[in-house]
Amino acid sequence: MRVRQVRVYVVESGGIRPVILEMTADDGTVGLGEAAVAYGLGGKAAAAMIGELCERCVIDRDPFRIEAIWSEMYDQSVWTKGGGPIVFAAMSAIEQALVDIKARALGVPAYDLLGGRIHDRLPAYANGWYFGCTDAADLPRLAEATVADGYDALKFYPFAAILETGRLRHPSRRGTTDDGLRRRAVAAVAGLRAALGPGPKIMLDLSGGLTPDETIRFCREVEAFDIAYVEEPADPFDPHALGKIAAGISQPIAFGERVYTRYGFRDLLAGRAVDILQPDLGNTGGILEGRKIAAMAEAYGVKVQPHVCASALSTAIAMHFSAATPNFSMQEHFPYWDRIPGYTQVLEDPIEPQVTAGTIPVRETVGYGVTLRKESLRDFLWAEFR
Repeated sequence: MRVRQVRVYVVESGGIRPVILEMTADDGTVGLGEAAVAYGLGGKAAAAMIGELCERCVIDRDPFRIEAIWSEMYDQSVWTKGGGPIVFAAMSAIEQALVDIKARALGVPAYDLLGGRIHDRLPAYANGWYFGCTDAADLPRLAEATVADGYDALKFYPFAAILETGRLRHPSRRGTTDDGLRRRAVAAVAGLRAALGPGPKIMLDLSGGLTPDETIRFCREVEAFDIAYVEEPADPFDPHALGKIAAGISQPIAFGERVYTRYGFRDLLAGRAVDILQPDLGNTGGILEGRKIAAMAEAYGVKVQPHVCASALSTAIAMHFSAATPNFSMQEHFPYWDRIPGYTQVLEDPIEPQVTAGTIPVRETVGYGVTLRKESLRDFLWAEFR
């Protein structure tokens, strides 16, 4: 078996730009992957990097030799060593597609290549529940509606501004020019807890939005609202700040969506300031790389929950990873993307509609168990390589 064709789609989808890879072997077996830079800039750069890597390291190679191909991309691309999101997002999409091809060729679910299924159902939390808000006053109502849909855990961005489109804008310059930012954030968290009552979990994603001292002050001010954890309390480029913050707050810390490969997570774990790792399988090196990161975390007694903020394909891939991960905690996903104008569903058979009572059922279908919705992608083919 040899890889014969690669297609890359850059999809416009309601404010995000998913980068989808479709890889085809010479026997017709298709594997899918996603470069998870959809929710920021860099989609076209990642698409171009996928093309370069595939031309040099993947086309006409045996797709079963995943580790050999990954190692060649890492060792021979020069800029991968110490590289950032573009190169590792491209490598992630390629590795994911190779895993999918191998699993489909063997007739097994992708999680069987990770050691087999451990979990039959995955507790999930809702992100994007605030889609449709036009003002902070809308938040309690939509939070209550999300709990009524069966979710007992919600992620919230207390420092982000709500845009008219229903999407969010994170603060700039660590909030140093807005004296009221922290006070408004505390009030918003208080309003959510008052609306939801004591039961549902509230997780706060801080996105490294404030300086460490202001972050500590904020976390102490919201202690009364029983926060499950705070995510990215420090800028990813300032890992030493995590130690200062961890020593000054009571909430567990989740971190890792903007950390890349096992090499980046090594020092993060050694610092002992993180309680939950959040590798994004679409930018940290792939699903097998994520499994290596999870094994490292297990040795440190740290839980893992994959970060997901891209298309429904990333949700499906994360499901297979989580199903086979012993120290898995909760699964992130976005059940309400279709509230955003211009949303494009890239799959024929997404997982999101099957979520019940806030849990994702682990499907037993071959590979990742999903197929592309070609009708939706027709206008988004960015490049093809043979």
